[in-house]
Parts: sequence; C-alpha cells; structure tokens
Amino acid sequence: MASRPNVLVITTDQQRTDSLSCYGSTFTATPNLDRLGAEGVILERAYCANPVCTPARASIFSGLQVSRHGAWNVGMKVPTDVPFLSNRLRDLGYRTHYVGKAHFEPFQGESMENLGRIYTEPFPYYGFDAAELAMGHTVYGFGGHYGHWVRQQISEAELDAVRDRSVMLAERAWGGEGYDWALPTALHNSVWTADRALVFLEAQTSAQPFFLALGFQDPHHPHYVPTDFPERVSPASVPLPDYEEGELADKPAFFAAQREGRIRDSGVLGSFVNPARPEEGPCHLSGQGHGGYVDVPQDAARVGRAYYHTMVRLIDREVGRILAGLESMGLAENTFVVFVTDHGELLGDHGIWMKGPFLYEQLVRIPMLMRWPAGFDGGQRCDGLASQVDIVPTVLAALGLTAPELDGVSLLPVLRGATDAARDDVLVECVDAVDGLRLKTVVTQRWKLTWYADREFGELYDLAADPREKVNLWHDRRYADERVRLMGLILAHLEQLERHGSHPRQERFAYA
Repeated sequence: MASRPNVLVITTDQQRTDSLSCYGSTFTATPNLDRLGAEGVILERAYCANPVCTPARASIFSGLQVSRHGAWNVGMKVPTDVPFLSNRLRDLGYRTHYVGKAHFEPFQGESMENLGRIYTEPFPYYGFDAAELAMGHTVYGFGGHYGHWVRQQISEAELDAVRDRSVMLAERAWGGEGYDWALPTALHNSVWTADRALVFLEAQTSAQPFFLALGFQDPHHPHYVPTDFPERVSPASVPLPDYEEGELADKPAFFAAQREGRIRDSGVLGSFVNPARPEEGPCHLSGQGHGGYVDVPQDAARVGRAYYHTMVRLIDREVGRILAGLESMGLAENTFVVFVTDHGELLGDHGIWMKGPFLYEQLVRIPMLMRWPAGFDGGQRCDGLASQVDIVPTVLAALGLTAPELDGVSLLPVLRGATDAARDDVLVECVDAVDGLRLKTVVTQRWKLTWYADREFGELYDLAADPREKVNLWHDRRYADERVRLMGLILAHLEQLERHGSHPRQERFAYA
C-alpha cells in the first residue's frame, strides 16, 4: 500500500449532482470530472452536513457535525480551536496550501471588513501554511488575492467597466437569472484558481507530501458567464424545474409562503436576512432585487438553469487542467483527490430557488468523487450513504490513522470494495436562525425525515417510492412507527454530539 499520499481536495459552491454527466445528466457534459469519477469512485448517495456555505465547509475540513464545530450559519467564524485536516496534516509534515473560496469567516463584518478587501501576499490560515483567497461571486467577487491579481492584469477603470458591461438575458434579476459577461474567460476566478494550483504543484518535490485545497466559487448565483466562453449549455436542452401545482400543500406552510413571496408573514423568520427570501428587497450583497424568485416564467427558468450548468462546464475545463498537471508532474498515482461541493441548489425545483431550510434532495444530496490510484481501484459506483464529515477520517485512514473524536467514518473500506456501505444513515443540520427555524434531517437508504424544533409540522418521505419528494407522510398514521424510529435516529445522533463519550478532552478519570 502506498504511504503518505499527497492530498488534493477540490470544492465547488452550490453544485447539484445533475450538473455532472457522470451522475446521469443528459443535457450537459463534464468530461474531466467524469474521467475523475471513472478512474476513482463515484459516491451516489453523498450528503452535505448543512445546506449553506460556512457550516458545510467547516464540516468538510473538520470531520465534525455542525453542532460540534459551532459555525451554524454564514456570517459566523469557524472557531480557530477546531482542528482542520490542514492542522492534522501539517503536524504530520505536509506542506499545506489553500487557493480560492474558503468562507470559514464572514465576507463582511469585523473579521474581514468587506468584500472588497485586497490581500497582496499569501498568509497562514486555518492550518494552511499559506492561503490565496477569493471572496464573493462573479461581479461582486473581486476581493482577496484573486482581486489583487485581476488588478495587476487590468486597470481599476477597466474592472469597473467589466462589472457594468453585462447583458441580462431574462427579465428577472435573480430567479431565472442568466448574464453574458464582458469579463474575459482568462480573468475568471475559476481560471485563476487552476493557475495558482498548477503553480503550487510545480513547486513540489517528492521529499515532502502536500495537502492542496481548492475552492471554486461557481456555480453559485448570480449566473454570469464570460461572453467568450464557447462551451455553453443550450437553454432549450435544459429541463424545466420539477414542480407540480399543489405539491406544496402537504409541506410546512412556509414552503408555499417562500414560493409566493409571503415569507415575511409566515412566522418562521429569524433576525438575519436570508439571501433567498423574495420579500427582503435589495440583496445586501449585490444590490439586485429578489422579486424574480416569485412566478419565474418558463423561458427565464431555462436561461437561468442553462447558465448555471455552463458555469459548471468552465469549472470542469479547469479541473481538467489540474488533473493533466498532476499527470505531467508524475503526481497522479499517489495523490488522493476528493471532489465535493458544499451543498446543492434548488434551481426552481419544488417551486423554490437557491437554498435555505428546504432540505430536498436537490439541495442536500451532493456530488462526491474520490480517486487514489495507488490506494484503491477505479471504475466503481457506490450506492452506500456518505457525508461530508466522512472526508477527514477517510483521508486519515489512507495514512493509517484514526481519529475517534470525529463524527465522520472512514469510507476507505467502501472505496476498496470491502463493504457496500460505511454508515446506515446521515444527519443534515440546519439553523436558519436561533430565533427562527431550526431543523434536523436524517436520511437512510430508503427514508428521509425532517424534524423542526418547537414546531408541530415535519416531513417524512419514502425515497424508494417517492424519489421526487412529492408526498409528505409526516401526518399519515400508517407510517407512525417509521416516524418514531427515524426520530430515534436523530436523538441518537444528538446524544453522540454532546460533550462526552469518546472525546479525549472529556475522559472520566475517577468516581469522585
């Protein structure tokens, strides 16, 4: 077995499984990610730990559920005493480096001032020896080290012009958004991320293993595509959102309120703005209005969805460059590559856009690919459940190490074909606001249950009989026993998350 593999973790932002052709999409093509999956393992039933950015990313890099690492929503800072994979591998002698979107801290607020903050030199960050950060998205994403690099390529006046010179192809500003962008593809943050990754890889030697983490900012909204990028998804080929009139009638009432623009009167909102809420008026980040999330016309929906999938194609092209670089440098054989996203995107399915406390499969089931030629055979597809919190223990297991204090489990036995599944269920947590919605979802091979704290409503789906989650069985007495059993699984997870058990800092030494 190979020892001390290099580790490459590639994350994207807000990416659905059906944006990859290796997950069965018939209206787009992602040949490089398909190849990564074909040469490794495609995890068919992987789930995020949380449906928004910061909590999910903290779980990816810590191996902890959200309840334990504590960064329960965006606008929070991941506590610096939470050990990341970068801390663990650096302590083992790895060179650790980060490029791209991290979002371990707020884009705005005391710790990062504002989205336009510019960094001129890499600096140590959350266990990484050096980080080169990108902050924001598309037209409001020119902060961090990426923004400094762009300003070295064009003047500030040219950058301002690029921000302004875009053509909105749909009448709606957000729902169904799709923009042709004057920014040259060569200056796009996905290209910069791949460029900086290749610079890092070219500097490596065989004497010291490395851990490189890459954060692509796309396909997060708003959906801007450089005008000179040719590999476009045709709106005519993209399916319309999966929505049936009346399907929200048996869901919690705030689902329909979200779709109809009545969420302010729903009684579930907390103190903070949710960027997906249509009633909030101008977006606090970009100045765009949110009215377009309500009653999005079919043509606008097709355009927005097509531009979303085109953003993925640009990422795919850049991932291909990185994979080719690994091969040309002789690093591919003993580099453990993980490709994952933080969470999915609804894109109008079920009548709702973007993300938030609507834990449908399109939002919480995510792409996850793993490849390590020296460690396990490729060409596998795994139907067993997996979670973002499993990534850290899996990488550690590849080094022959265990970390019992983590919430995840090693997927290495699955990757090596020794077992079909490493876990029986997955926990997804979501705190929209402490004074608003707080919910937890448990997913088994067949069932999915969502419990809402201090609420009488809930959700229960038979994913085998109803994979599109159209029929909520929460109040169906025929499934009362199943509901009780699944609630028990959530309680079992919560008990394990309490500060006792196997955590070394909580060891009991004596009776008195």
